[in-house]
Amino acid sequence: MIEEADVGVEDVDADGDTGRLIRPYAITGGRTGAETDISLEAQIQATSRGSQHLGAYRWEAAKVVELVQTPLALIELAARAEIPIGVAKVLVADLIDDGAVIIHVPKKTQNYTSLLERVLDGVRNL
Repeated sequence: MIEEADVGVEDVDADGDTGRLIRPYAITGGRTGAETDISLEAQIQATSRGSQHLGAYRWEAAKVVELVQTPLALIELAARAEIPIGVAKVLVADLIDDGAVIIHVPKKTQNYTSLLERVLDGVRNL
């Protein structure tokens, strides 16, 4: 018989539900990185192929495709899917390779480093 003192807080939450039973490394097949470099602000969007073949994906990948029916930033996708960002990157990279999602990379904004360096030089000269 298990007593309350033997059960850790991380094992059971207030509602009595158990936590995530599948570890992140199991979701990615042990992979810790994606071959495709995806920035945190990159917008992920499902393709018609991904939406049509939703039943062919494991539940984690299917959830990702469902969440990105409208563009969603990778970082927000990870938060909504309640998975670590590294796992989200691997799943999204796999889905990109399969044609289920596409990525929209925001254009690089102007780099203000040179302006900041000039301001700093001006302050030093005071």
